[in-house]
Amino acid sequence: MHPLLNQLLRPYRMVKHGGQIALYLLKSSYYSRQLSVFQDNTQLINRGDIILFATLRNEAHRMEYFLDYYRRLGVDHFILVDNDSNDGFRFWVKEHQDVTVFFTRESYKASNFGMHWLNYLLRKFGSGHWCLTCDPDEFLVYPKQEEMDLKQLCQYLQQTHRPSFYTNMVDMYGKGALKECLYQPGSDPLQSHPYFDRSGYFYRENKAYSSLWAQGGVRLRTLFKDTPEHGPALNKTPLINWRWYYAYISSMHMAIPRKLNKGYQQGLTGALLHFKFIAEFEQKIVEEMERKEHYGDSIEYKKYQQFLKDSMHFEPRLSVKYQGWQQLQQLGLIVNQELI
Repeated sequence: MHPLLNQLLRPYRMVKHGGQIALYLLKSSYYSRQLSVFQDNTQLINRGDIILFATLRNEAHRMEYFLDYYRRLGVDHFILVDNDSNDGFRFWVKEHQDVTVFFTRESYKASNFGMHWLNYLLRKFGSGHWCLTCDPDEFLVYPKQEEMDLKQLCQYLQQTHRPSFYTNMVDMYGKGALKECLYQPGSDPLQSHPYFDRSGYFYRENKAYSSLWAQGGVRLRTLFKDTPEHGPALNKTPLINWRWYYAYISSMHMAIPRKLNKGYQQGLTGALLHFKFIAEFEQKIVEEMERKEHYGDSIEYKKYQQFLKDSMHFEPRLSVKYQGWQQLQQLGLIVNQELI
């Protein structure tokens, strides 16, 4: 190892996963060179602001409601990485002064599925802020959100000495075949995709990273029923009081230092309502199969082609219509032992 690199890494070897922390810092710095500024409004970020970070490609049809939802929830600024969209997103976003956009044509897969880009931006702009990192098809819900906005939730987490907030991802879907479940841009996706699986979720601990691995829901039931161990991970830690040496290492499923993954042990957790399966997803499947930029040589997208054939994702014995966070609490998908 080069003497200079060895000297830089020495302090990190004194803490658990310290070498890994240093490695991800270096990788994020390296991959940051792939980003160019398209729209810079970061001068409007104030102390105490909550910042949302996301990577996207051809998601313009989702963005109006996505931004509105999180603004109402309490997000002050959005920092987005546009991975070579060709759907007019960059033209559309120009009128939004609370949005900063970075652009790249480089490989999503090579950048650890966008996480090296986001880790760099989180370190540069998010340090000292509560940061929400999610995809444009994910919507955070949590106990008492009708009374407590995101700022109040973050204040509560900070007062109780918690650096992060754990969520289970809940896959949402419509009642008919995928191509019949039309989403109207700008509308609440719950209007067209209100169903989710009420049961069939499984959990196991990853003690090496103090994390909980969650699987289940409609994707495991329909696409991975023969190989459930390969089902998509549903555990995410999207909300973190960011520090410069933090990093996501496996999407938002796992972060370092490992204390960030311990939110599932608390008496308060949330959920991410996940609206992947809208009619426009058919075009997305074809595109991503050609690009092969997703995990496992896009094996999950190969299985998604099955969704195009029928409406097997709706199961009368398991599918229930979303009624609110209280329902998720009753089903054990979120925990609320604190906000009474």
